[in-house]
Amino acid sequence: MTRKMLYVLILVLLAGLTAWLVSSPVALAEWPAYAPVTLDHAEVEPLPMDQKPPYAGAESAYLENGSGYLDPTLSVRIEKMHEYDTDIYITWVQIADPTQLRTELNKPYPSKTVAYAEQIARRVKAVLAINGDYFIDRKEGWIVRNGKVLRTYYYKGFDALLIDREGNFHIVREPDEEKLSAYDGQILHAFSFGPGLIIDGVRQSEFTAKTMSPAKRTQRMVLCQMEPLSYMILTAEGPEQKNSEGLTLEMTADILERMGVQQAYNLDGGSSTWLVLNGHKVNAPSKKRGIADIVYFVTAQPEEAQ
Repeated sequence: MTRKMLYVLILVLLAGLTAWLVSSPVALAEWPAYAPVTLDHAEVEPLPMDQKPPYAGAESAYLENGSGYLDPTLSVRIEKMHEYDTDIYITWVQIADPTQLRTELNKPYPSKTVAYAEQIARRVKAVLAINGDYFIDRKEGWIVRNGKVLRTYYYKGFDALLIDREGNFHIVREPDEEKLSAYDGQILHAFSFGPGLIIDGVRQSEFTAKTMSPAKRTQRMVLCQMEPLSYMILTAEGPEQKNSEGLTLEMTADILERMGVQQAYNLDGGSSTWLVLNGHKVNAPSKKRGIADIVYFVTAQPEEAQ
């Protein structure tokens, strides 16, 4: 082989390597990393689920630049990444007691009245809040909120997310009456939307519900569990935002699988995607649509101890 041919071959190999690096996802080491903190579980009194939360977050506990919150009972850390030509917020949440993970409707069921998520969040003293499953827009689904059963319309078309009294996630595919009745745990919250993207650590690949627009690149909201009382929330921007194309469900599942989540459940997305910290919208702050329900996290630290 002549020197000229060798030089050309090296250039071709370098060009191919460069193209591969550009087209490949960012290495996992460059992404936000799961780094749990130690909370004061022993000193926490469970919060009553049939009442509004008693404590507001301490202003001094919110981190600089809107990056999170930290007190002895609650940790929130928000990080931003860019993947698939899309801005993505990764929010890590840890709570000291399962009653700190709660849900709230804008108005009592079956009202379909909507409001901005930040308004609902302020009303219940939420440190962090996200949109829910907008179940009031459909008649299908077994729905439980804060331990209260609101609806028992069993429907196999939407995956169910059950959150038990220990704060653990259970995702049920094709949740008919037999499957849901067979569950013998105590359920605090049950959602009807989905699909489940990661179930018991296994990535799912069949996303059949067309109402979830599985192949569309759009804003996404995914609620995930890492370990007991430890959660992760993926919030993706979409074409309505600058520098973002949005994610398909396949892209979303790819990211979540590589981040090591154990359970991942897709919630309502598009313009209904809300990530709220301290009563203010973090994602797409200029794009707001009214919603009917939120999932939120509160502190369990009494205000006199703050």
